[in-house]
Amino acid sequence: MVLRIEDTDPQRSSPELERGILEDLRWLGLDWDEGPDVGGPYGPYRQSERRELYVKEARRLAEMGMVYFCYCTQEELEAKKERALAQGRMPLYDGTCRELGREERERLKAQGRRPALRFRVPSGAVDFTDLLHGRLSFSSDVLGDFVILRSDGSAGFNFSVVVDDASMGITHVIRGEDHLTNTARHVLLYRALGYRVPVFAHHSLLLGPDGAKLSKRHGASSIKRFREAGYLPEALINYLALLSWSPDVEGREVLSPVELIGEFRLEKLSRSPAIFDPHKLDWLNGQHIRRMEPARLAQRAAPFAPALASHPLFADMVLSVRDNLRALAELPVYLEAYSAPAPLDAEGAAVLNNPDSLEVLEWAKEALTELEGLDLEGARHLLAELTDRFKRRGLKAGEILMPLRLALTGRRSGPPLPFLLEILGPQECLRRLKASLDSARRA
Repeated sequence: MVLRIEDTDPQRSSPELERGILEDLRWLGLDWDEGPDVGGPYGPYRQSERRELYVKEARRLAEMGMVYFCYCTQEELEAKKERALAQGRMPLYDGTCRELGREERERLKAQGRRPALRFRVPSGAVDFTDLLHGRLSFSSDVLGDFVILRSDGSAGFNFSVVVDDASMGITHVIRGEDHLTNTARHVLLYRALGYRVPVFAHHSLLLGPDGAKLSKRHGASSIKRFREAGYLPEALINYLALLSWSPDVEGREVLSPVELIGEFRLEKLSRSPAIFDPHKLDWLNGQHIRRMEPARLAQRAAPFAPALASHPLFADMVLSVRDNLRALAELPVYLEAYSAPAPLDAEGAAVLNNPDSLEVLEWAKEALTELEGLDLEGARHLLAELTDRFKRRGLKAGEILMPLRLALTGRRSGPPLPFLLEILGPQECLRRLKASLDSARRA
């Protein structure tokens, strides 16, 4: 895998953006063999550092009469584009400078105009084969003469990628189907320069739930935002792979990166557009969270619950709420019970002041007073003994355990009681029980 930074357009490039790309790819686990940070035999890997190569290849095209200087200003080009759109025409270059004589070129040059270099698209059709779309043909009428070198000497996208693909030995070019017309332009350049034409595959586009092209208004739109929201890289890779593709075994959707590498086949991609479904991503992320080994999950979860991450039983905390999580950013809400109990409301106070509840809590206090420590198995045993004792007296499980949960957390739901008893420990449990009973009596 080659990582090439296409930064010839200064308005869309910066060191910060490059760092973001590298960080995102590393976080996803997509490692490269060659790139700007690791080097390789076909460097440099930033297009901004390959300018001499583009100029050299542009000169070759000039010697063959396949390019010409274009002196049109950006303002003139924008005006032509607007007129074409207003008239319902495709906004292609109209060939104003295609046949300029020497005298006219000198006159424009004297005005201080710096020319761009345009490729002279030959008339006729451009044919190529796509792995997903089959044989395709584009008329030169829909391509238009395109810029290969801008007026500042930098290479345009269509030219730089072709020169780089050839010089770097790229065999397969995979991109969105919105680039199909660009690929027809690229094929002309490959052939004009005598390069071997690579294999192409143009996949369908990713659409939002409303069927429009995915954009920021559909929610998280960058890897960084998904990362900050607590999605796992394994889950995000899994979800993206399932867009317009499915494994051979029907219904098998939760796949590790290793499994995806073994099963994925480019030729099996569907040509239908893929709909980005955030609910499906949430479900997949939850599945990957639940399948992760507890110690590893705790390590991933730590940045999302920094106030509790240093607790010696943090892994058990995360384990206790794991089945509720769609994303790790939800952790603080689910772990609130471990930080501090919520204030009892009137209804909760009434439950605790019930004679049966008071008896349950008194028994729990006595049992906890005799303990110095409590592991998860011991907590389960204590709760089983408590439940068995009071069930024999006619109470239901909810009438036994709900008062204990309310007294420990002030909440009607939360982490399972065995985890609460283990992680809080006997002393903190006793402190909370006493404080809750005092609060209930005052209510």
